[in-house]
Formats: sequence, structure tokens, C-alpha cells
Amino acid sequence: MKNVFRAECYILRHDRLLWLVPLLYCAVGVNAGLYDHAVMDIYKGLELFSLPEIANVFFPFSVAILTGYVIGGDFSRRTIRNTLSVGTDKKHYYFSRLSVQCLMTGALFACTGLIHVVCHSLRPQGESDIRIEFLWQKLAVYMAVVLLQLLAHVSVINAMCYFLKNQLAAIVAGIGLVYLELIISQAAEINGIASVQTFAGFLPTNVIRNLFACAVYDKVFTGEFFGYGFSAILIIVVSSAAGYKRFYDDACLT
Repeated sequence: MKNVFRAECYILRHDRLLWLVPLLYCAVGVNAGLYDHAVMDIYKGLELFSLPEIANVFFPFSVAILTGYVIGGDFSRRTIRNTLSVGTDKKHYYFSRLSVQCLMTGALFACTGLIHVVCHSLRPQGESDIRIEFLWQKLAVYMAVVLLQLLAHVSVINAMCYFLKNQLAAIVAGIGLVYLELIISQAAEINGIASVQTFAGFLPTNVIRNLFACAVYDKVFTGEFFGYGFSAILIIVVSSAAGYKRFYDDACLT
């Protein structure tokens, strides 16, 4: 598994198109760091929590496109068939690819978040003391839950790639999934369907869009907030199992 992991990291490092992605994420971090949000003017320090609120559309769509491009590209280049033909274990291949993609997503998010926090730390916007105690501890938990939501997207779209077996189809399906999450939530809200609205509220895209309210109302260390983290872990486990089963059972890949 370690050899596959290293080989996949090597492939990503030598994909010149992917080198544009860190620059884009850094630009988002700088823009978020300079962003002026109305709530930030009320409580000093609250701006440190605002990254998902500011980039709530960018993160889900970028993860969908990037995962579809990288994992789906294995089918376009026949990388999977060639790798498995030399005796590579399917489980090692699947979870190595998933781990590399999660690592890349986490690194990009961490870089963006660090730039965001540094900018706001050097240029605080709030005028009064923040209500939230244990600021840095809550910020760490807050960012960890956001990251879990992004990794849930990675896991789901990674699994979709093994069903679609096409790079372009995977990218389009990933983008469509993000739109679908938003549509379900808005449709349920408009029609007053409480059960569907509750379900939609735990979908990754909608969680990211709504997390800033937890910081505003000081609900980071609550059961509701940790429920968002648990739901992301559940999505990761279920989608990984479904994707691996499809990969393992698909005879045309061997």
C-alpha cells in the first residue's frame, strides 16, 4: 500500500495542471482574509471563523472538480488496468488513491485556512471583545469539522468515479451533486418539508454553508455541531464501502 501511495503522489506532483490549484486556493485565502463581513464588525475574533461562510461555494465545487479530474483520469489513461495487471492488490490501490486525494484536499484547505487566519490576526476587524471563550480551541474544532465535510465530498465523488469510469462524467456528476444538495435544501425550505430539510441540513455542501452560524451563536462545543462531524464520518465510511465494493466486483478492471 505504501508503494502505491508513493507512486500516486509522484503522479500528482508531475501533473502540471494541478500546480495551478494551490495558487487558486492561496488566492481564496488572501481574499477571505481581506473580506469585510458585517458580523465581523461586531465581535473581535469572529472573523477567524468566517472562511466557510466566505468560500462556501468555492470549496464544494473545487473538491468535486479536482476529485473527478484526478480519480476519473485513471480510467481515461487506463492507469487502473495497467496497475492491477502487475499484481497490485485492489484494496491497496483503492484506499491509497482515496488517501492521496484526501491528503491533497486537506493540505489545500489547511493552507487556505492558515492564510485566512494570519490575515485576520494581523488585521482584526471587530470592535468589541468576542463572546466565544477558548477561541483557538474552538477554531481548531470548527475547521476540523469543515475539513471532514470536504473529505466526505472526496469520498463520495471518489466512489462515483468507479461507477461512471469516465473523467468528464465524474467531474460533471460531482458538480451536479453539489447543485443537488443545494436544490434539495432550498426546495424543502420553500415547501416546508421539515424532515427533508433536516436531512438536507446534514449534506456536506449545506453544512459548510451553515457552519458560520454556529460560531456566531457560540455553538461550536455542542451536540448539534459535533453531529455534523459525525455525519461526515458516516458519509465517508458508507461511500468508501460502496465505492470499494463496486471496484472489487468489477471484473472489467482486471
